[in-house]
Amino acid sequence: MPWARFDDRFPSNRKVRLLSDGAFRLYVSAICWSAENLTDGVIKTAELRLVADVRATRTRAKELVDAELFEVLEGVGWKIHDYHDYNPTAEQVRADREQRTARQQRWRKKKQGGTPDPEPPNGSPDVDASTDASRDASRNGVGDAAPSRPVPTRTPSMADVGGDSAGSEAPDLDHLAPAPIEIDGFQLTDAMRRWAHATHPGVDIDHSTAQFVSHYRSTGARRKSWPDAWQKWIRDDARRTTQRASPTQGAFLVALDGNGHTPPPRRSTTDDRVAAALQLAAELRAEEGHTA
Repeated sequence: MPWARFDDRFPSNRKVRLLSDGAFRLYVSAICWSAENLTDGVIKTAELRLVADVRATRTRAKELVDAELFEVLEGVGWKIHDYHDYNPTAEQVRADREQRTARQQRWRKKKQGGTPDPEPPNGSPDVDASTDASRDASRNGVGDAAPSRPVPTRTPSMADVGGDSAGSEAPDLDHLAPAPIEIDGFQLTDAMRRWAHATHPGVDIDHSTAQFVSHYRSTGARRKSWPDAWQKWIRDDARRTTQRASPTQGAFLVALDGNGHTPPPRRSTTDDRVAAALQLAAELRAEEGHTA
């Protein structure tokens, strides 16, 4: 997931400085939304309310159109003016992700002693994919490459190394390489959180998201759309929560008589036999008393 890129003179731009607070927030949020969702600067009408929590969102969008920061797309919504002057296209982002994944796979095969796939012509060297674009570019002699989102990595502990002294055998750190969900930079956004709270209020969003990330970090699987995979995870969590809260069918069913009243409890056959034995004993004692 790429960064949303802004010129360092963005706040002092004349068009930006004349915006209201709500329009400014919508404009910045729209750029971030487009970078996150790879929309190439397009904001659909139905999704405008998800972009930013501002009052009178359409009014703020019209203000951006009047300031020539938004362009109206008939039947679609709006397009951010000059979006690709500062931010890459969705196609470029996807191609970069594929290259990073291929480099990561070749790097892992080399670490494991296997034979990696051949490098593409003029391709980047096989390195740990956690190195950012600026460091990779410096190895190719290009010093002004735009930085990519930093990927979190874990620092190996003594337990990871498997020894307690400097003379321990060199550890295999391949299991510490970032997983695809980390390389792609999955993050829980405010829009995703609002959807979850509105759709499944009974789910602990933070706990479920942590489990989601932990699952895909351990499996190393990649999904075409992480937000879609996350939504499915939340829906499954909500279903399981509902099932746990519902009683087992038939466990608390009580038969009613014709008047809607609960009938008296049925006597067991053992109760009937005990009662018959007690009655017989009472009759025998009565007969003995008459005889005496």
